[in-house]
Amino acid sequence: MVMIVRGFAAVVLAVCLAACTAEPPARQASPTSAPGPSRTPSTSPTSPTSATPATPATRGACRAGCDTAKARDYNGDGYADLAIGAPGEPPDEGRSTRGGYVVVSYGGARGLDPRRRTVLRPGQGGLPRGFTEGENFGASSAGGDFDGDGYADLAIGASSERSDGPVAVTIVFGGRDGLSARSAVLITHEDPTFGELLAAGDFNGDGHQDLGVTTVEGAWVVYGSAGMRRQPPRPRMVRRTSAVNALAAGDVTGDRIDDLVVAFSDDDPADEGTGAVHRGSPAGLKGVAGPTFDAWGVGALAVGDVDGDGFGDVIAGNAYADADDAGGQIFLHRGSASGPAAEGVLISQNSSGVPEDSGDGDGFGGDLAVGDVNGDGYADVAVGASGKFEMQGAVFLLHGGRGGLPGDGAQVLKPGDAGFASDVQGFGASLRLADFDKDGRADLAVTTRTEPLVAVLAASREGVRTTKPLLIGPEGAGTPGEGSDFGRSLT
Repeated sequence: MVMIVRGFAAVVLAVCLAACTAEPPARQASPTSAPGPSRTPSTSPTSPTSATPATPATRGACRAGCDTAKARDYNGDGYADLAIGAPGEPPDEGRSTRGGYVVVSYGGARGLDPRRRTVLRPGQGGLPRGFTEGENFGASSAGGDFDGDGYADLAIGASSERSDGPVAVTIVFGGRDGLSARSAVLITHEDPTFGELLAAGDFNGDGHQDLGVTTVEGAWVVYGSAGMRRQPPRPRMVRRTSAVNALAAGDVTGDRIDDLVVAFSDDDPADEGTGAVHRGSPAGLKGVAGPTFDAWGVGALAVGDVDGDGFGDVIAGNAYADADDAGGQIFLHRGSASGPAAEGVLISQNSSGVPEDSGDGDGFGGDLAVGDVNGDGYADVAVGASGKFEMQGAVFLLHGGRGGLPGDGAQVLKPGDAGFASDVQGFGASLRLADFDKDGRADLAVTTRTEPLVAVLAASREGVRTTKPLLIGPEGAGTPGEGSDFGRSLT
């Protein structure tokens, strides 16, 4: 989800009520960041709110960030698929704007098969051109069954501050043969930054996935429905701000209706970052669940039930070198029926159970992905530490457990573990966890900042395997990988 850096900002908050359609438990969103002064968070775990914590065996279907195949299964064969965004570079004078495209690789019994792919590009194959002629197409994406036909669909962002007119988020619908450019709708908006961040979740519990969308200055919701192919729905305001820095969806309150988590900044200098969980309900997103939480510098959000108590926990990443840990950190806000814990548990590379001590500028927390890697029923968290541009980077895999994060057996992965050369930079820039081979364990997809490749590592009971990683490139996409920002978004 390469790390996508949003604007650093300040923000005015205003909560709006919404109503209408949605779908099952949600997944995670993409990264971003924003600097500011340091805080002193809680470093001791808070207790789960539920009186009798559920074990993985009793809590039912995988939920709140556990990333089941259904949300990413675009051809309905039971295997999760992977959409790779390549938004390209802004056009220079005399150069075409054909940079933006998305490559979809389909899962199977042996995992992803790079030979089975769909390439989506505005204006080609029946895909609507939209309003930016392909510029930045694929910078953000989110998957879910928005029309309720049993096939996952893909929402693709193409926000661009260069645009002088309306822009659109493109929703491409799935089917027996996968995603088809001939079945797509445009969700339009006059703000040229519409689609900066995307997150899918069922915010009203009607069985249709809904879409959280941001502009630089607000968060919106697009409700899914059976009729959205015929009449694309209009975005509805959820929160107006000066800047939205990160977005995620998941069932934080444990009521089996997804909530929308927003990290934003206010104009007030005293507010360098705030997080809020907008509560899902049968009427849609309706008010804020529980207290807001400190989100200074937070540029990545994810939701997952890491402790098995039936409530989705909010994981917030702050990769800044001038924060509480110079190497970056994540914060775990435990979920409950009333919302997230106001105080987050700080976890860094220097925390007990996390391999390898932090170094200045490591960027730990720059991107996050959630899924059950070892099949034990607890959500695990992959943390990108892509660091400064000249740094190689790393990915940390933290296992969930009854006590939360980090559980036993944490891993640290370096570029060579994923099949990259030793001179790559920014390994861990973009991450995704999903079960591509339907073995009950989430596999890891990861990118760097300098190579137009996505590495996929298969999961095992111990974590992800570093033998025989799969490398997926832009071959067959009709556009060179160099300069295309291939892998900037992963869904």
